[in-house]
Amino acid sequence: MGRTARREQVLQAAAALFSRKGYHATTVRDIGEESGMLSGSLYAHIHHKEDLLYELVLRAAERFQAAVRPVVEGEGSASEKLTQAMAAHLKVVAESLAHARIFLHEWRALTGKRWEAAAALRREYEDLLARVIRQGVESGEFRPVDEKCARLLVLGALNWTYEWYDPEGPLGPEEIAKRFADIVVEGLRNREGGGTT
Repeated sequence: MGRTARREQVLQAAAALFSRKGYHATTVRDIGEESGMLSGSLYAHIHHKEDLLYELVLRAAERFQAAVRPVVEGEGSASEKLTQAMAAHLKVVAESLAHARIFLHEWRALTGKRWEAAAALRREYEDLLARVIRQGVESGEFRPVDEKCARLLVLGALNWTYEWYDPEGPLGPEEIAKRFADIVVEGLRNREGGGTT
């Protein structure tokens, strides 16, 4: 097994453990055992446990951005974009609950400049949803609302799914997103008219 493949194996082991046990409760020895390597050999692939967490956070951030940014920057009404963005977000969560948990929860264990970089990535991502809400308000499609509260409400609903989503359950990410969006969009809709529907 090559060095790149070995590092990927270590990253996947770390992702599983950080998601299951939490970053702080996971030891380098745990990661070594999970990846089938001795702790000493593991240090040939990492300098510190936080290196793994940071790389996993960056990868997850890229996945969320790649899924949602094209929706936000594409054509369509705010309602359409919000519905599609929610579905895209939930699809990323469903595809890897472990990585989603790390990006949405365990990232707080990062320190210094890495914490700052992760926080900036999260703000950048959150701004994508804020842009859709702002588009809806400015076009008259959505009623005037506190954009920050609306954004936090949407993100809170989406982000918490990693805690309860069951890949074997009766609802897939698309159906969950549709049900969420029906509630959110109806709550935002401007009933005085003036916007597209």
